[in-house]
Amino acid sequence: MRIKRLPESIVNKIAAGEVVDRPAGVLKELIENSLDARSEKIQIKIEKGGKKLIEVKDNGIGIHPDDILESVKRYSTSKITEIDDLYCINSYGFRGEALSSISSVSRFSIISRQKDFPLGKELFIEGGVFRYLSDVGAPVGTVVRVRDLFFNVPAREKFLKSEKTEQKHLIDTFLRYAICHPNVYFTLQVEDRILYNLLPSTIEGRLKNIFPKAENLLYFENENSTGKVYGYIASDIKSKGFVYINGRPIKNSILTRIIRSKAGENFFVVFIDLPPYFVDHNIHPSKIDVRFRKEKPVYDLVRSALDRMSKPKLHFSLSQSKVRYNAEFKILGQIENTFLVVYYDGEIYFIDQHVASERINYELLLKKYRTGNIPVENTNLKLDLMPDQVGKLNNLKEKLKSLGIVIYQENEQFYIKQIPSFSKVKDIKRFIYRILESEYSEIEIENFLGELACNISVEAGDILSDEEAKNLLKIWIETDNPNLCPHGRPIYYKIPVENIRKKVGRK
Repeated sequence: MRIKRLPESIVNKIAAGEVVDRPAGVLKELIENSLDARSEKIQIKIEKGGKKLIEVKDNGIGIHPDDILESVKRYSTSKITEIDDLYCINSYGFRGEALSSISSVSRFSIISRQKDFPLGKELFIEGGVFRYLSDVGAPVGTVVRVRDLFFNVPAREKFLKSEKTEQKHLIDTFLRYAICHPNVYFTLQVEDRILYNLLPSTIEGRLKNIFPKAENLLYFENENSTGKVYGYIASDIKSKGFVYINGRPIKNSILTRIIRSKAGENFFVVFIDLPPYFVDHNIHPSKIDVRFRKEKPVYDLVRSALDRMSKPKLHFSLSQSKVRYNAEFKILGQIENTFLVVYYDGEIYFIDQHVASERINYELLLKKYRTGNIPVENTNLKLDLMPDQVGKLNNLKEKLKSLGIVIYQENEQFYIKQIPSFSKVKDIKRFIYRILESEYSEIEIENFLGELACNISVEAGDILSDEEAKNLLKIWIETDNPNLCPHGRPIYYKIPVENIRKKVGRK
């Protein structure tokens, strides 16, 4: 499809205002353009954290010679042509703003050639000012060079971080797209060094090329009427993870929390395939934020996929057979009546006793909630509700009852009749108002159970006997996620004894 300016009827309906805020944002847009051009090979070069140079070279279909100038004009695109296209987007780009924004704040050149033409075209723009357009010999595909980013906007340049930090963001962006397109040959050159040379592969093969130390990749998958979810957890690598909706990298705090409940601090990659009309990418110019037509089915789809996965050894050597860890498990002591010091299998663990206890109690409460067996005590608390909250309360009564919260109505007034026996009155009221205002009742219930677990857990400062410490650790290690507390805090920190040997010079 040829490049042309979008009609005003579409321009007025998109979340416009594309702003290039850092080098990684430039790289993101250029990689997406190369992928949209059906490239099989994408070569990237960066210098000085992207401030001096960002170059993306591909072997895609190229740009028609008559469209080169049009490609850098705002709201010019080949990705959509009518309003309805916004609701079934299959390409990365669709607003026609990226190249216009990039070329306005850099020394920008683009060379492109399509296979039906003997020569390509080269366009050079400096700080948004046209310099030249000429014929040039070039292979089929496109090369974009962005030099001296923000040279003409010194105020914005001052907000950039160090070269090392910007380089880290660039690498992160590169990996986001290299992982979800394993069939594409990707290379990344930083200064004069090839950092990644990723031949076409499967997703698993691509992950192992990027993370050579990833020996345990745990696969999970689920599919239902909503869509399909699949992915991997690297049980031996601590790192941030990536989530994709229909092949597009996205950020979603609730999805991340659901995944982290199983993955802990380990690297994960999750792919969610949904019907295009089910997802709205037109929330923010970055297109990384999304909105679902219905959130709960998506979250349930991901949760059930993770639940089907076998219990992972989340880089935690204690999760082996009971016989083995009972034989080798050794408590060394307690630090500041807060941290249990444990030796196991060549490593020393510093375990936060409160957080470990919190994880145990959270999972126990979760099971009691699901079976309706949470212990309760009677009360008689007045509950003031707005008219629009009454209808939602009726829909949530059964879930609240399973939590041990029973509410009844007398005339026009509502009262709380029962509450969990270990809860605080102020916490109950706050939770009820919160869940009535939230669109995600299950998430709010999990948060509430986490708060209850915190109230009844061993505290920092409590002195534990050897027997109490052993019982705590034995139960904790059998939990579904021995890495994180319900609020996402790490439970332990470990040091290999081998590292201690090296530090003191013992071989």
